[in-house]
Amino acid sequence: MKSLSSPRAAARAAFSLIELMVSVAVLSLILVIVFQMLEQMQKTWKRTRQTVAEFKDARSGFEEMNRRIGQATMNAYYGYDYKDATLNGIKTRYGREIIRQSELHFACGPSSILFRGATAKAVGSRPGHAIFFQAPFGFCYDRARDDKSRLQFEQLNNLLNAWGYYVEFNTDEMDRPRFLNTLRNAPKPRPRYRLMEFRQPTEYLQVYKLGLRDLVSPQQKEIYRWFADGLFSVNSTWNTQLEPSKDETFFRTVRPIAENIIAMVIQPREAASPTSAKKPEDLAPDFNYDTRRWQWSSPTNPISILTRHQLPPILDVSFIAIDEASFATFAIRTGIEDVSKDPKLVPDELFIKGSKLVEDFDEIEKLLRALKLDYRIFNTSIRLRESKWT
Repeated sequence: MKSLSSPRAAARAAFSLIELMVSVAVLSLILVIVFQMLEQMQKTWKRTRQTVAEFKDARSGFEEMNRRIGQATMNAYYGYDYKDATLNGIKTRYGREIIRQSELHFACGPSSILFRGATAKAVGSRPGHAIFFQAPFGFCYDRARDDKSRLQFEQLNNLLNAWGYYVEFNTDEMDRPRFLNTLRNAPKPRPRYRLMEFRQPTEYLQVYKLGLRDLVSPQQKEIYRWFADGLFSVNSTWNTQLEPSKDETFFRTVRPIAENIIAMVIQPREAASPTSAKKPEDLAPDFNYDTRRWQWSSPTNPISILTRHQLPPILDVSFIAIDEASFATFAIRTGIEDVSKDPKLVPDELFIKGSKLVEDFDEIEKLLRALKLDYRIFNTSIRLRESKWT
């Protein structure tokens, strides 16, 4: 027969109250740690998703601009540099030497330089840098005479266009559906810094019309007229009026492609080799790279000779972007209601000397942190495919 276990043995087989309490405490601690880890992971995922969404517009505009700039062309050729002379009382013209020639133009640099002397007033301030060039994008505007449902030159995909990018502080009134502006409770204008894209249709290409090649000792602003002045320029009055003109050729040559881009910085440079002693700013000490510098500057200037009708090999492009949520809060806090209340987040003295590029970026980061604005800086290097650097 089985012997009955004693009460002392039965007591040893069970858990005591203290052991149960310790077990519950350990289990609770493990659950707290697990929940904290899950909460932290959820916050990180949410923050990452929010960051990606915030700068998605900026990243998309950045990639689009880089793809376009890489297709810039000069269509350069070699021809005689003709000089006029008088021999035995007879005026004659002779070819002095064979040099690079082009009717096209490439220019980038501080907006304060490229838009200097423009006759039309901009919507708002234009901080940072700008770039303008020609490329075979096939963008046309006129309708076919026999069929208004199609474009006249839509089959010609390699037509030449004038193109460009710059940053401007403006509102969204020009880009809204027109009926919104007629409503009594129409939404208020949203003043923002926007990356603007300049598009000049093939039919109204101004770079040939102005005859840049034939200008003798022009001022710098005369060279830039093809994108800075006239109805088909950046500063066209068509780009600032709310209602379209009845003119058949009415066309807004600019459009926003990204919001909350407070500045764009472009540094042209040569391709550096491991043994090269050249600095990135040597090619454009003032950031101003102009294939027609030889016309308005000293023709014997080494930079004028080097850049004559020649695209830069590489462009280092940077964007400074801020997120919408932080800027909206900043706008409410500082009372920004229209373009006249421009906060000037990028001081005029920044990004005008290539040798101070790193210091200028440090300065703008300090400024944005002091204003409690969330920001990102995008960087890339663009190799221009048609650059024939020698």
